[in-house]
Amino acid sequence: MSLSLRERLELIRQGVIRGYIIPGLEERGYLVTSWRRPITLEDMVLKDGGWRPIYSRFTSWETYAKDYPLYVYFNTFYGDVYEKAYRNCFVEFLLNVKNLRLPPDLIGVFTRLNLPEGGYYWKHRISIDLNFPDACLKDIDATYDELLILLDKEGVLEILEKACGES
Repeated sequence: MSLSLRERLELIRQGVIRGYIIPGLEERGYLVTSWRRPITLEDMVLKDGGWRPIYSRFTSWETYAKDYPLYVYFNTFYGDVYEKAYRNCFVEFLLNVKNLRLPPDLIGVFTRLNLPEGGYYWKHRISIDLNFPDACLKDIDATYDELLILLDKEGVLEILEKACGES
């Protein structure tokens, strides 16, 4: 079996994440969830003949959460836009409610993940440097907490709780 450079880079990133960062997040109360990040138009590139994926056969769509409604996803296939691609990874903080209307003050903090079949989810993305896994843990946890505070301040948590109670 031959691996492309992109696949090798993704496997290196996943090794650090699965071997160190995820266990560290589990110690902080994050758990794997049953919700999987959907494949979006952002995960593909338009070429002659249609949309082509930029993710690989090794891509994991697993998400982690400490509190509803914010989910953490490690985007290991998108980091090779940097010079030292093996070190960089994006972490996405996702709201798993499709087509949610966000208050204007949150648009820009969260951006859309557009789905191929229509609709969207909201995400906030940060870049982490896998050479410093302890700093990654702190950044992920701090960003998670900051986003929850923002969502609460803008009334989004209350809206989501009501929506869950009705379904």
